[in-house]
Amino acid sequence: MEPRKIQFTVDELSHWAGMSDYVLIPPDRSYKLALQYEGEPPNGDSYHLVTVGSRQLPGYAWGSIFSMSACSSFVAFSWMERKFERLTAIVDVRRSLYFALPVYIYHPRIEWPFVQNGATSGPESYTFVGSEVWRAF
Repeated sequence: MEPRKIQFTVDELSHWAGMSDYVLIPPDRSYKLALQYEGEPPNGDSYHLVTVGSRQLPGYAWGSIFSMSACSSFVAFSWMERKFERLTAIVDVRRSLYFALPVYIYHPRIEWPFVQNGATSGPESYTFVGSEVWRAF
């Protein structure tokens, strides 16, 4: 079965993806982010392997909201380094780096250097200040 394709645009920077294989395409169409369905925890969403171009990100993405920056350089989503924690990861696709936020944001909205809660409720947010320790993948 072919993966479902989701095209992000500057007008639609967030989409839900889960329970299947997906290919996420950023607004500038410069790369593809592949989500390969791996399974489901005892209670909850699906989880997926994440590949950006030809590089696999460690851990798993949860089937939930995926958000991109308007410039296409950053992607945010629910992530787990080990089963079954839930964190929010920000991926810098241009530099093959990722960072796990110290706060969990289910529906992240990226307006660099800010990551805010895109849902109608919830005060969670994070501001990048330049001292973050990013990890390569």
